Amino acid sequence: MSRRGLLGATFTSVAAAWMGPRLASASDLGSAERLRRLYSNRFVFGADGEPRITIGLMQGQRTVRIGCEAGLLVALSGEDTTVLEAGSRWTVRIGRSTPGSVRHSLVLASLPAYDAAAIDAKAKAFRARGLDVDLHEVGAAFGVRGRSLDARRILLTTGTFGSPSDAHDVARLLERDLGITPRTHPVIDRRASGIVIGTDAASGATLRAEGVLWFRPRDGKTPIVIEDVASGGIHGHGERSTRAYRGEVYVAVDKDGALAVVNRVRETDLLAGLVPAEIFPSAPFEALCAQAIAARGQLVAKAGTRHLADPYLLCAHQHCQVYAGVVREDPRATRAVEHTRGRLLLRPERDVLVDTVYSANCGGHTEDNDAVWPAPADPRLRGKPDPRLAARFPAGIGEDNLHAFLTDASPAFSRPPDGRHAESYRWRAEVDLAQVSRRLAARGEAVGRIREVRIASRGRSGRATTLIVVGTRGTRTIHGELVIRRLLGGLRSSLFAIADLDTARGTMNLVGAGHGHGVGMCQHGAMGMARAGWSHARILGHYYAAPRLVRLW
Repeated sequence: MSRRGLLGATFTSVAAAWMGPRLASASDLGSAERLRRLYSNRFVFGADGEPRITIGLMQGQRTVRIGCEAGLLVALSGEDTTVLEAGSRWTVRIGRSTPGSVRHSLVLASLPAYDAAAIDAKAKAFRARGLDVDLHEVGAAFGVRGRSLDARRILLTTGTFGSPSDAHDVARLLERDLGITPRTHPVIDRRASGIVIGTDAASGATLRAEGVLWFRPRDGKTPIVIEDVASGGIHGHGERSTRAYRGEVYVAVDKDGALAVVNRVRETDLLAGLVPAEIFPSAPFEALCAQAIAARGQLVAKAGTRHLADPYLLCAHQHCQVYAGVVREDPRATRAVEHTRGRLLLRPERDVLVDTVYSANCGGHTEDNDAVWPAPADPRLRGKPDPRLAARFPAGIGEDNLHAFLTDASPAFSRPPDGRHAESYRWRAEVDLAQVSRRLAARGEAVGRIREVRIASRGRSGRATTLIVVGTRGTRTIHGELVIRRLLGGLRSSLFAIADLDTARGTMNLVGAGHGHGVGMCQHGAMGMARAGWSHARILGHYYAAPRLVRLW
């Protein structure tokens, strides 16, 4: 059998490779090791020094169709040097499988792993309130260019529950009693297992593998095509289309015993398909560079902290970052990615990544991270006014100046310049109070017919963080920026004032600002700054409070 390396191997001994119409299960890694690596939170670095990142495209599939014009190489693992030179189209289906077993815990807080004192203090505070607290480490630590980067976090969790719904019931109690909105953390008892069956469309040859099959372009560069990829989420929501992806693709058994489709791709190629899906590719070049650096930071920071029960690091959707593959690539965005290759933001005080979160439009004022998420105050993520509004609103937005802020007509950096996308900066919405009442009832917090709605607390930017709803059957207090937005029908942001509450008609009219959570970089603001001649370093310095911009690969 001849072996020529990762992308060039071919079977020359047909007799050794085939058993009737099937391929013998030859592999350079044992089955257990192949599957373990799918769930590893470690980065794999290629010979070019760039990390390879695994992105979940779909899961819950029974059948998957894969193709490549250059032909495919098929292997049993991503590290095999033994591969089969196959045809250009394959169908993959799930054979016998067993779902995994996952329990769920509630995350009370998430803190940097290096901050032992803060972790201990926070754990003691929760225990003093009668909660059992466990610690879980997530994220990754790695060395590159002589630096040891620690992106690990410690989750403070409580309880274990058999289903997400049970966990959510307790989460609502914690939201009510503690004013926090916990998220769930998977506790894996047993990973899913099963047989993945691939069939070559041209020859009819079938390959059966334990847990996973890998596909690579035969020439090492032609994109791999996946049919029926859904646009709206990992579980197949939204419109479906055929999409092409660079790098490699593997099909693995997912946590429910169906198929997950995953793209392992070079970080630069990933960002080339991600940046224009997250920001307008027509944006000024320096804004594209800022976006590329912020997105790269999110890739590194989130890897190993999400999808812990899934056979990939991150997903291709808004939950992580939107990645659409080759179809969304744009030459200008790709040039920005290449121009900022390997550059990340580090904190001034130590070699720790800045959490480079971002949102579409801050509405003229960014928000403190701890006003939006259950996390300690981060000095790199403090809410601040748009530089062009700083003289008028230097101390933040509150009830006393909210009306002036919402009606301000100043040409802020975050204000779209020509009316396009104006609704991301200032907007109005009518809320159906009966719908709000039904959503509260679905949460187990029925209030009956709503008589009053008022905002009890706001963040530095004026975003509502606590909402009180009074009805004929009781009063409920709602905590959390995102929870409030969803309760009121999916608002663009929680930065709003109640302009009118008409209980007779059952409506509430809002005047609002911004699109998204508002923490970190404001994408429209970055574009405005770039139009004014700001460099990407200066833009990032404003939004993340003077970090260090360092090239790591």
